[in-house]
Amino acid sequence: MSVARIYRVGSPYNGAELPEVDFEQSADTMYLAHLNHAPTKLVRTDHTDWTFSTIAFTPTLGEPVILSASAHSPNTDAANSGDAYFPQTATYIVTAVDDVSGMESRASLPQSASNDLTLKRNYNAISWTAPPGTDLRFRVFKADNTQEFGYIGTTTTTSFIDDNIGPDYSDGPPVGANPFDVLGNWPSTVTFFEQRLLWARTANHPNALYGSRSGSFEIMDISRPLKASDALSFALVAGRVNAVNQLVSMNTLLALTSDSIFKIEGGQGGVLSATDFAVRRQNGRGSSRLSPLVIDSVCFYQTSVGNGVRTLGYQFQTDSIDSNDVTIFSAHLFRGFTIKAWAYAQEPRSIVWAVRDDGKLLCFTWEQEQQVWGWTLCETNGLVESVCVVSEGNEDRLYLTVRRGGKLLIERMAATRWAEVADCCFLDSAVTYIFEEPAAVLRNLGHLEGMTISALADGNVVAGLVVADGMVTLPFAANKVTAGLPYSATVETLPLAVQGQSGWTVAKVQSQAKAVIRVVDSRALKAGPTDATLEPLRGRTHEVPGQPNALQTGLLETYLRPDLNGGARVVVRSDDPLPMTISAIYLDPSVSE
Repeated sequence: MSVARIYRVGSPYNGAELPEVDFEQSADTMYLAHLNHAPTKLVRTDHTDWTFSTIAFTPTLGEPVILSASAHSPNTDAANSGDAYFPQTATYIVTAVDDVSGMESRASLPQSASNDLTLKRNYNAISWTAPPGTDLRFRVFKADNTQEFGYIGTTTTTSFIDDNIGPDYSDGPPVGANPFDVLGNWPSTVTFFEQRLLWARTANHPNALYGSRSGSFEIMDISRPLKASDALSFALVAGRVNAVNQLVSMNTLLALTSDSIFKIEGGQGGVLSATDFAVRRQNGRGSSRLSPLVIDSVCFYQTSVGNGVRTLGYQFQTDSIDSNDVTIFSAHLFRGFTIKAWAYAQEPRSIVWAVRDDGKLLCFTWEQEQQVWGWTLCETNGLVESVCVVSEGNEDRLYLTVRRGGKLLIERMAATRWAEVADCCFLDSAVTYIFEEPAAVLRNLGHLEGMTISALADGNVVAGLVVADGMVTLPFAANKVTAGLPYSATVETLPLAVQGQSGWTVAKVQSQAKAVIRVVDSRALKAGPTDATLEPLRGRTHEVPGQPNALQTGLLETYLRPDLNGGARVVVRSDDPLPMTISAIYLDPSVSE
């Protein structure tokens, strides 16, 4: 893979801090959280225009400015020497509302007028200047004497008449708030849920969770009294200080803490709001800081203790979020290791790619509806440091950063779908060449200098090529060539355990007799009872001499070399850079009673 140019932009985070940066993306805006940095966003406005900025947590719509609040008092009860005229002070503030975005500004500075509005014909007139914007309306609030402000009306003009309108104290103006004002209050976890941007895990309050106003991701304002759409905040309490390591948005909000899993959902209304929500502890399997993966209706996370991988999913029988261990059959792949990065490729194979802290790559196949899942270890001549998945065309492509020979390379997993053998790629750190005229010299291999590589040239395998001065020479010219580091793909069945006439075959002497392997578009396979006794399967059928072997689909039958052991098994391997897809293995053993 090559690029014309790499775009770079300065980041507020140093390299050591990157593993602890949590992020959530909405279109061209990405929100980032780290304990040592104020909440930040990365905005892409063009292919070569990316900007980091600290979130101000203030409305982008400015406040109105009240010009005057004047009392008009034509009625002073002069006929009774003013005995019934008792002026009181009324204070007014105004907010602006953008009808397109729904954003409400903060309140203007207050202005007061003294009048007796209980007498007929008396009124107070308020006027203001509007902030920049179109499609604005204005909400007016009043406080009588020393009371709180309450809503008295809405207008689309810049003036308002109060002729003794009673304030609605259940609808107060927004009050500016920023819970992330200083170091110690900066969050390190972020996610979206039900039109809110949620933050959690500050140094001062590790078990606290904060939510923006509904529909306004960068506003943390509240009202007095609280409204359902206001910003919210609360702490998770369950006997211990549960640091909120991750937030997961599913049909409910899950808080994955260091000690427990909590489910957060709306109260009677079913929608999470500032005035109605419920927090319930689900189980005691805490989570690490590794960002969880949500696949269909299941959440995958790494445990805080033991470093296994578990799933979270709703169970109707218990009406709760249950957790299952998906590493129970592959514990040896995780014992003593942790996962430091992972990503999910949905199409076409539904695979989780996970990077262990020793640089090895794990592959997890997950087909929930078929109840098929399992882990595989992928090893290469280098150390994998991070992964991500990008959807390209009709499949998801895995991108990796791999350190090979002292160089950090960005590599991309080859496409799973291809039209013919010459188009496939089963080599690591590979480069593909397409020549108009057949050529034998392959250049631009400096990243593999001194290494022994293999090539697939017009569908033919060439092995044992050593890169010198960034190039190799093929023994023949070809039009389409892929060259890279070779690897072996191995499938080994578990020891056979079946129930016969005299009981189970476990712990009895067994010998493989025949194996039938169902393959799909595969070529150049070997099979045997052990790694040391592999023999090639029949590879040619109707090919013309000089042509490469054709791909095979169907059943391949082979008789295995006798090998007495305590559990019949079969090993299938491909050492060449060619496709191998096995859908089933049938084994016919011989068991000594």
